[in-house]
Amino acid sequence: MVQEKTEEENDDDADTFWEDGSFIESVSAEEMKEKDKTIHKKHDEDMNFNCKKCNAKISAHNKDWHAEMCDKCFDKEYFNE
Repeated sequence: MVQEKTEEENDDDADTFWEDGSFIESVSAEEMKEKDKTIHKKHDEDMNFNCKKCNAKISAHNKDWHAEMCDKCFDKEYFNE
């Protein structure tokens, strides 16, 4: 038996979806094809880029999947607790 959520429970779920600690970025299909090339690269692989916040060297993975930031700046920006 599946129990339906109340309207209040649905509202609570919607609020938590956008709460602090989330990074969501929309990209076109063409951009996604390019990003797919770096999703499995390591954080210390292809270090040809710089963090847009602190200018530290970053990987292609961080450029594409961490909003062009090093892990430290990315975590501070999106997961600051």
